[in-house]
Amino acid sequence: RMPRPKATRPTDRELEILQILWERGNCTAKDIHEVLNKRSKTAYNTVQTILIIMLEKKLVTRDDSAKSHVFSAKYSKEAMETRLVKTFMDTVFGGSAMRLVTRALSLKATSKEDKEKIRQALERGKGYEEPD
Repeated sequence: RMPRPKATRPTDRELEILQILWERGNCTAKDIHEVLNKRSKTAYNTVQTILIIMLEKKLVTRDDSAKSHVFSAKYSKEAMETRLVKTFMDTVFGGSAMRLVTRALSLKATSKEDKEKIRQALERGKGYEEPD
């Protein structure tokens, strides 16, 4: 039996940590723990474990030069969104952007402003760009 390949996509908890890093910039494990613990009880060593896994998955980088290690997101929020949407579109919607967008738009009412922005984006014809 072959070993299961390691997942490189972030879990929900990892995405929560990435959101903190994108919002606040570089953070120590303590900083991240404080934010997460306000939302739901989270043990400090759980945050440390998740950050180690995220390092292995190359989702974050760590600066070891200070006494407290400082973590930062390896990818910008936009690059991660692009990567996740591309994967989701390929695996769930057979690569069809039209099916993905149609499903997303059917989930809730779309404002006139958002419809206009979508129309403008379609006119620009911006295609998919692979993140670094």
